[in-house]
Amino acid sequence: MFSFIVDNVKHQHITLVLLGLLAACSKSSDFTPPAFLHVDGITLTKTPSITTDDGFYVHEIPAAYVVAHYPDRSRVDTIGIFRMPFTVPVLYNGKADYIAVYPAVEQSGVSGALPYYTYYYPVMLSAADSSTLRTGDTLDLGTLTTAYRPYPQIDTIQLFEPFERPAEHIRLQAPLEWIPDDPAGACTGNGYGRLTLSASDATLSFDAEDMFVVTNADRVIYLELDIKSTLPLSVYMRASSQQGAAEDRLSVMTINPMDHWQHLYINLGRTWAYFNHPSTFHISFTAVNENGTGGIVDLDNVKLLTTNITL
Repeated sequence: MFSFIVDNVKHQHITLVLLGLLAACSKSSDFTPPAFLHVDGITLTKTPSITTDDGFYVHEIPAAYVVAHYPDRSRVDTIGIFRMPFTVPVLYNGKADYIAVYPAVEQSGVSGALPYYTYYYPVMLSAADSSTLRTGDTLDLGTLTTAYRPYPQIDTIQLFEPFERPAEHIRLQAPLEWIPDDPAGACTGNGYGRLTLSASDATLSFDAEDMFVVTNADRVIYLELDIKSTLPLSVYMRASSQQGAAEDRLSVMTINPMDHWQHLYINLGRTWAYFNHPSTFHISFTAVNENGTGGIVDLDNVKLLTTNITL
């Protein structure tokens, strides 16, 4: 079994080197030359039972975990995690019981972290599908599709703020301004939120009005958002570490300026653990005028999700 990360540019060279090493090192007459598995990418489709708003389905899936199970083996073969597109060798010849491709995302604020995003379904190819691996041939899966797990597998959509009409109010509070009718400026749809700092503002903060309720200590908590900003924006969690105690505020991460819309996946679980897994918490944001010239922060499609699915 070989598990490795294949670089987008160099994966063909690495594959040839590995094949050479395998051929040179193998002295066994029952050595099985590899087949190959190719994936172009993974896209996210709508789950109408959740929402039909396009903004909910903005995504960035750069990599995938690949595993397979074969009829003549007692355990799952972990093929590896790879950035897409990829073509990788698989040391098997025949029909697999199944091949599973797990969508992985960049965990914002943690360099190099590519966790399986458990809110998305794994893509499963069973024996009834095209899951036959043939020595020397490439099983080309093309572009795969996944979807958000529906309720109750996504246990709670704690927050979804697409900044779209109709809306009685925005759940992210002032001084964040709702820009409702600017499709050219929005990430999706017509609206977005804007925080404007003048040159005299050292910092400017806003909160989500919701108190988020989490009752299961095993839950996974992620904040997703689209951001375009000329200033750093820090994300904070506010909670009480003990029943009846005053709230403290701990930093989750600081988002660096970016001149284009970027979709982020922010894991709140580590900070939540620092608070000893409280049942309620708040989220707040602070922009920092680090150069003294002012600037803007634009946000769109802000959502906070929880689930107890970890695999």
